[in-house]
Amino acid sequence: MRDFVRCFSVFIAGICALLFAIILLGQFTIPKDVVIAENSKYEAPKIFGISLFTCKDPVASAGVINTKALKDEESVQVNFLNIIPVKRTNVKSVKRQYVVLGGEIFGIKLFTDGVLVVDCESVESDGKTVNPAEKAGIKVGDIIKSVNGQSVYTNKALSDIIEKSNGGALDVIVVRGNNTMKVSFSSVKEDATGKYKAGLWVRDSTAGIGTVTFYNPKNNAFAGLGHAICDIDTGEIMPMVNGEMAEAYVNGYYKSASGSVGELCGVFTGERQGSLCVNCEKGMYGFSDSIPQNETVPVALNSEVKTGEAEIICTVDKNGPKRYKAEIVKLLKKSGEINKDMIVKITDPELLSKTGGILQGMSGSPVIQNGMLVGAVTHVFINDPTQGYAIFADKMLETSACEEMTAQQNNVDSAA
Repeated sequence: MRDFVRCFSVFIAGICALLFAIILLGQFTIPKDVVIAENSKYEAPKIFGISLFTCKDPVASAGVINTKALKDEESVQVNFLNIIPVKRTNVKSVKRQYVVLGGEIFGIKLFTDGVLVVDCESVESDGKTVNPAEKAGIKVGDIIKSVNGQSVYTNKALSDIIEKSNGGALDVIVVRGNNTMKVSFSSVKEDATGKYKAGLWVRDSTAGIGTVTFYNPKNNAFAGLGHAICDIDTGEIMPMVNGEMAEAYVNGYYKSASGSVGELCGVFTGERQGSLCVNCEKGMYGFSDSIPQNETVPVALNSEVKTGEAEIICTVDKNGPKRYKAEIVKLLKKSGEINKDMIVKITDPELLSKTGGILQGMSGSPVIQNGMLVGAVTHVFINDPTQGYAIFADKMLETSACEEMTAQQNNVDSAA
């Protein structure tokens, strides 16, 4: 009898320990906030084949929520085996969104909001080497917005103001990060040319190519790149005042190899395709003059993205967009990087043979999984160009309808 009691006690203690472990695991693995699309489900990590939390079939598993009865947003108690409380989580049901797939390249013509300081170079004046702008505190990466009350948008405008100052005082409004400051100095006459200079090299525009991720038929917005356009010298995000989406085509590429990332070679045709409105860490956004007759697909929520087989759509020749096999090898939901949500690996033998993997210019290439748009390629690994980072598609979709985009759309509508 004593042995029986001992064994029974050990059994009960084991059951309690197991339940405690399940509840503890649920606390760490079930998120505090869950977003699900209508008529879909979310499953928490499975323990011994039992789903802790589902939003579709509560009878067949250990779930607690029926989608049809779920409000748009409510707090729900998640139970193990419908009995033991595990965690309370906030569940929000959202309407499934659909977009038109991209995959084609587009030309980028971007004009800055102010001029970007890319270098400070000393000037020979009166036999001395001086740099009045740098001495006053201007640094590489600063954005010059105005001089003596005059707005500055081009290199020439800045140069003209400095030249006409004849060595007089210059009050310069500069943006550095999130701070705006006033810097004052006087220009100096260069010995070699006799012209007044400040000792600055600045940039007012850039051009390049990228890949369209999707078109949003609700507002004719498009999204591409999945990362910001940055200055090649400073690495700073180019502050955009306006820009143009131009027609472009691929006329070749340099193949990627370990330690050397290749790139697509694109040519602008000169035909305008739309306007550029937002350049941010989540990509390049604007409004297309027309939406191509491409496939329409649902956009996955980031909770629906899984590791495993996938596809990417990209353009590497004049034949246009094509699907290639890929794999989502890792999710990085807690990485803290805005546009590095997952790692994608190219597995398609044809694409690997052609390009060696991901090329510069393929940023924005749509990533497809289970018939849904789940993300866009953003970066390539230098030491292994078969792999790279990708951003979640729902982040890009949200940005395509942000307040800044809406304001730009209103301006377009008013002008029309």
